[in-house]
Amino acid sequence: MERTISSLIASADGGDPSAADALFVTLYAELHRLAQRQLAASARDLTLGTTTLLHEAYLDMASRESEAYLDRGRFMAYAAKVMRGLIIDY
Repeated sequence: MERTISSLIASADGGDPSAADALFVTLYAELHRLAQRQLAASARDLTLGTTTLLHEAYLDMASRESEAYLDRGRFMAYAAKVMRGLIIDY
């Protein structure tokens, strides 16, 4: 699986929009769990839902074409950072 994710990241960084979409689909469940953890760690009074946070993070990340995700670990770390920023802004 790691090899597939790495190749999708490389293709997405190369400008392949279908690879970016496939990467999102491949990592959706893991990103959803990450969003749950971010919300649980941040605040309990937020009306922001897990799926909304995940989708907002995706939109934010997708709009930043200059970002390079070299591997799965860096991608997930960046996703967590984006989610934390969205929670703070919310």
